[in-house]
Amino acid sequence: MLSLVSCDFAKFYTICQIKNDCPPSVRRRLFDLGFTDGQTIKKIQTSLLGKVILVQIRGYLLSIRSSIADSIMVKSK
Repeated sequence: MLSLVSCDFAKFYTICQIKNDCPPSVRRRLFDLGFTDGQTIKKIQTSLLGKVILVQIRGYLLSIRSSIADSIMVKSK
């Protein structure tokens, strides 16, 4: 397993888990947005400084902070 930050671009991955070091409010919000176990996700783009990541999940694009994306564990599909 690897974190979403260290994934390659334009490849599909499957979400395995969200680490426990993620705050409960952020973890709950991620679940509300569709970041559940077994969901397919694709990393599209990062910002110039690498602090924001654009991902595609459940048919929509979403930008998240790299600190939050570091707590999302994925595996290659």
